Amino acid sequence: MAVDPSYLEPDQVLIQHDWVEAYQVQDACNLSGVVHSFAAMMSKILDESRARHKGTDWANQHPIAVLFADKIASLTRTQFDTSRVFDAYDAQRVKSAPQ
Repeated sequence: MAVDPSYLEPDQVLIQHDWVEAYQVQDACNLSGVVHSFAAMMSKILDESRARHKGTDWANQHPIAVLFADKIASLTRTQFDTSRVFDAYDAQRVKSAPQ
């Protein structure tokens, strides 16, 4: 599936460095740093979405968001092993149950 052409239109908020950072994050090994950068980047993506009169889905599926999310999945080793997600849900249920 090809990238939605709307993502290739000129940006109004995002700058070239934001796109470079999305590429550079692929070499990261610190989940905390990636998540903090992702949060800041999502703020810019949401601003871009509003400037273009797009919605939340457009922002959620933005190529920069996808690259950051993919890196987070890689660092948490959930990218190819979804059983880790189910294990996390199991742990969450145990730890959040009333005592």
